[in-house]
Amino acid sequence: MTTPEGSLQVRPLRRDDRASIERILRQTQVFHEIEVQCALELIDVYLNNVAQKDYWLACAVDAADRAVGYVCYGPTPMTFGTYDLYWIAVDPAWHGRGAGSLLVEYVEQQVCNPALMRSSTAPARLLVIETSSLPRYESARRLYQRQHYDEVARLKDFYAEGDDRVVYIKRFREKS
Repeated sequence: MTTPEGSLQVRPLRRDDRASIERILRQTQVFHEIEVQCALELIDVYLNNVAQKDYWLACAVDAADRAVGYVCYGPTPMTFGTYDLYWIAVDPAWHGRGAGSLLVEYVEQQVCNPALMRSSTAPARLLVIETSSLPRYESARRLYQRQHYDEVARLKDFYAEGDDRVVYIKRFREKS
């Protein structure tokens, strides 16, 4: 999957991408240290346990195969056809250049076709994204809205006083 101008493509995350992703997580200046550590822990689980099926990670790379963003997603436990997009981060130098949209579209393509994931999970019915209401997350919320996600819930003061959890979903199939 590539951007229209062909300058970016998405591929599964590799071990040599870890340092770049850590740099991106820190340079965005969006995530608290505890969040960066959580993201890195999930990256390590993905890289060090090939048998795990809870998380899949991919990165957007430039023409020189350098990571400029990444996404973490997976099936939502105890559901049928529901997936979560857990993490997405793009190098600030690449903001507004299609990397975030490309990563979201990649996830949608993957979860709608489990054969691409080499998994026995069901095709996506729902993709869920949860984020913060803080101003520093505004660009992420705009990305989800541009990608046709609907805000379906807002839990007041969830993360902290004045920091709501905002829940977005996209439906892929009609209810049976």
